[in-house]
Amino acid sequence: MTFGEKLRALRQSRKLTQQDLADILGLSVRTIKNYEGGDSLPKKRQVYHVLADYFQVSLDYLLMEGEGVFLGDPKTLRGQGAKEVLLDLARALFSSRDLTEEDKDRLMRDLQEAYWEAKED
Repeated sequence: MTFGEKLRALRQSRKLTQQDLADILGLSVRTIKNYEGGDSLPKKRQVYHVLADYFQVSLDYLLMEGEGVFLGDPKTLRGQGAKEVLLDLARALFSSRDLTEEDKDRLMRDLQEAYWEAKED
């Protein structure tokens, strides 16, 4: 995912408008639109830090392009941390333009199947 796609997914996950996020960051709505549309990136590194703190994601997540969200060892994730990473991934995938609606439906069915399989154990 690009920075803009991640920013859009994070903003939408908090049910914020572009205006809300612009106000939080002290930027214009046009700037937020340009970030989300992939037309520009923050010029000041501090913007990335503020976003990472606000959305409680790693700075690496915002800076790295691609699908990866968690750069650590997944075996170390337990409880609430694992839940947050899974939710971030799900939000990113469901908001992605790269997946068709059928892909998203299949992903949801696979998640439900994994849940029911785990309950049987």
